[in-house]
Amino acid sequence: MFSAVTNYFSEFKLLKNVSREFWLTNAIQFFDGVAYFSMITVLTLYLTTNCGLNDVDSGEWVGYYTLFITAFVFAVGSICDVIGIKKSYYIGFGILALARIGMGLFPVFLKGRELHWTVMAMLFLLSMGTAFISPVTMTCLRRFTTKATRPTGFNMNYLIMNVGAIIANAAVIDGFRKMWGEVYGNLAIFIFGFAMSLCALGCVTFIREDNYADDSERSDGRNENKRPLAIFLEVWKERAFQKLLLFLVLTIGVRLVFTHQFLVMPKYYTRVMTTDFELGLMNAINPTIIVAGLILLIPVINRFSTIKLVIFGMSISAFSLVLLAVPLDWIMKFPLIHNVTQAYLFIIVSQILIFALGELIFSPRFQEYVASVSPPDKVSSYMALSVLPTFISKPINGFVSGILIFRYCYDGIRPKIETGNIDYGHSPEFMWLVYLILALMSPIAVVALRNFITHKTPPVIPATAQEGGIQ
Repeated sequence: MFSAVTNYFSEFKLLKNVSREFWLTNAIQFFDGVAYFSMITVLTLYLTTNCGLNDVDSGEWVGYYTLFITAFVFAVGSICDVIGIKKSYYIGFGILALARIGMGLFPVFLKGRELHWTVMAMLFLLSMGTAFISPVTMTCLRRFTTKATRPTGFNMNYLIMNVGAIIANAAVIDGFRKMWGEVYGNLAIFIFGFAMSLCALGCVTFIREDNYADDSERSDGRNENKRPLAIFLEVWKERAFQKLLLFLVLTIGVRLVFTHQFLVMPKYYTRVMTTDFELGLMNAINPTIIVAGLILLIPVINRFSTIKLVIFGMSISAFSLVLLAVPLDWIMKFPLIHNVTQAYLFIIVSQILIFALGELIFSPRFQEYVASVSPPDKVSSYMALSVLPTFISKPINGFVSGILIFRYCYDGIRPKIETGNIDYGHSPEFMWLVYLILALMSPIAVVALRNFITHKTPPVIPATAQEGGIQ
């Protein structure tokens, strides 16, 4: 294990000669990550507490938000390839700043339907701004790293993203909500996100987008006179993209578990536990494990092929939902568990630990893989179109989550659980059984179609998979 840690940090020596643009990109990722993770965790609570929506409507609105993101990503990916990195960042963060400050202030001055329509407009802008950031960041990471430094660069980026998630959950969410209470604490989180957008914009001004780390990555100029729609259609017809798309479709079930963290978990935690349950502290466990795991395990798991890691990691993450779906009476029989509160705390923490292990194994490979198989002049387009599977699945998950919470994890369910006046078919555990079945479909589908997926792999293979190969 010591040698593994030593080897891991020796990899980071490769980054000592990377350009300032690489570090500016990571700083941008950090500022935006802190804002995003703090906002997304309280979004459903914000819509209910600050805007007066019920469970079904708040879930539906978050579904619209994710739908807008993926819809806009389709449009902006090819636009970013045409207008460049800095302009894309300026547009994206400018829109995010406007949306975040609006969501932080409007509930103070507006009420009723006027507030509802205004917040919906802000969610629309929020999704548009978010759509610009991800494909451009992935383009930056590829452009500002060489083939030798790219695997370590993506590991570093993923590590920094999770450090931001830790700060967002453990410091920002719990800190603001304790300081100003739930109502004003939620508003303060959005205003804080506005400040983070300004910090990110400051970093963007110092980026030299033509400072390629590898001259072979330079575009041949074919896209300069093309319309974004033409690039969009070209990418859609490419065999490498079609194979990548199928691979991503088969992973939808488990990847949707990530959306449960902000769609379902906040209300689940506060309703089966207590209303003042420390959401931020609990949500900080996952990224903390990711950061520690990246340091300890990445040199080990990089020795295995991508497809093996995906199957294994997805299986672990899907299995994490088993504990949530087990009847509470079974958990109550475990040693050292004497009441409902202890039982749910054990369930929640155990699920987070198991899911984080699975995420650590398979998640870091996705973004690098997409960025690596795409042509140098179409990275943003590939990144944008690769979200097609979630274009359909995330909004559906948003709508379904609101209905399931309303039926199986409604406000006031805890007293019924305490008195045993609720059967399994009407309990929160049944809700998780539904999600467990959906999650298990991903590893099963990948195993069933493994030979088809991996036959004639794309010509460009990510550096971290070169040793083991995508078998």
